Amino acid sequence: MSDADRESWNRRHSAAKLDWRPSTWLSAHEELIRPRRSNPLALDLACGTGQNALYLARLGYQVDAWDISDVALDLLCVQLEASSPSFGVTPRQVDLDLASIPTTTYDLVVDINFLERKLFHAMAEALRPDGLLLVRVLMRKPAGDDRTPAYLLEPRELQTAFAQLESLEYIEDPLEGWAAVVARRTTHH
Repeated sequence: MSDADRESWNRRHSAAKLDWRPSTWLSAHEELIRPRRSNPLALDLACGTGQNALYLARLGYQVDAWDISDVALDLLCVQLEASSPSFGVTPRQVDLDLASIPTTTYDLVVDINFLERKLFHAMAEALRPDGLLLVRVLMRKPAGDDRTPAYLLEPRELQTAFAQLESLEYIEDPLEGWAAVVARRTTHH
């Protein structure tokens, strides 16, 4: 991502009405993602203002919240300072085009509405055994889609992107224009 990308996202976050509710898709998976071990770690990629990171922290995760937008991260920091007790969220400004995700580190990796195909392998490799990956991103609609194709999945692309993981759920909604996968890293990786 360039400075132009960062500035674009900064403008978008500056103008947006803040909504601290987590993604309804993510919270619908609460039973599955509830931590099962002590000191669980989660990574929220392209976290924006951090509503999903805050939700994961309330579930008990220590969350690394990465985003390019310093405006979004500042809004998250204000929210964290106002929270008591303080949540285990570590905001970090990261250019996700250049990001290096540590391997075998996270119990949960979440990516909602951010598509960077180059990170797919690293996202899977970042999981500890039995770690979960939850990805929900935009995909191309069958007809008349005027969104930028580079930021849209092709049909069934997400289904094959994480073949090294055990797929627990796969959904495509071509009419609404999104796809989602829930997958687990098995111990026999």
